[in-house]
Amino acid sequence: MIYHINRAKVKAEVTPEQIEAALESWRNQGRSNPAVKSFMVGRDLGGDFDYSCVFVVEDLDGLYEYLTHPATIGTDHLGLALLERLDIFDISDDDDPDLYAKIEGLHRRRSALNPEIPGMLSDVPEFRGAGAND
Repeated sequence: MIYHINRAKVKAEVTPEQIEAALESWRNQGRSNPAVKSFMVGRDLGGDFDYSCVFVVEDLDGLYEYLTHPATIGTDHLGLALLERLDIFDISDDDDPDLYAKIEGLHRRRSALNPEIPGMLSDVPEFRGAGAND
């Protein structure tokens, strides 16, 4: 299993309506993508982030399906410009020592299919995680 996690801090000028639209877009990712086995979207408590989401997929194929799903791409277009900070990371029970390199490879493949994504990510003032070097 892979738990794909996004932690986001929104820019000060972002309106409550924009925040709710972005959160609903995250929820739509979980509801509409068959690769997502479960998900959670909500406030990020106890840290320097405002909101987070977790999407659970079974394996690398599921993660790639999640990353390239139209709902995920739609959320990128809607939400990335609203963010001051974004951390993306994965947790897995897979013991493959090359798993992170494979995950980074999935992000590179996604960027090749959607060449606008790396630019949108680089516009986030603080971005860390898989896909950061694409």
